[in-house]
Amino acid sequence: MAPGEHTVAGDPLRLHQVVANLLANARTHTPPGTTTTPGLGTEDDHRVIEVTDDGPGVPDALRARIFDRFVRGEGASAGGGGSTGSGLGLSVVAAIAAIAAAHGGTVMLEPSDRGAWFRVRLPAGP
Repeated sequence: MAPGEHTVAGDPLRLHQVVANLLANARTHTPPGTTTTPGLGTEDDHRVIEVTDDGPGVPDALRARIFDRFVRGEGASAGGGGSTGSGLGLSVVAAIAAIAAAHGGTVMLEPSDRGAWFRVRLPAGP
């Protein structure tokens, strides 16, 4: 966690849901033994929440559609699987993007050499 104040204006329950869903998605859709790391920082006039894992990552073929509802990875079933998750897991990511957008922010899946790296940028609050 970067030092400093990390305040944002918004619905605390929905913002908690963003972090909880990113962590739950990593826990559910990565193999046992995967390390998931949350982070918090400041970038320009935004606060940044990051969740990274050292799992198998998101295949290139899915990266452009990761925030679309009901997208499934190759061979994914409703029961889940690797970091590509199931349709449910990826629709959770779409819901996270909607919550961030409602708060004037964005969610990005960043390029990563290993695992998945999600960044939520929210305008700094008062």
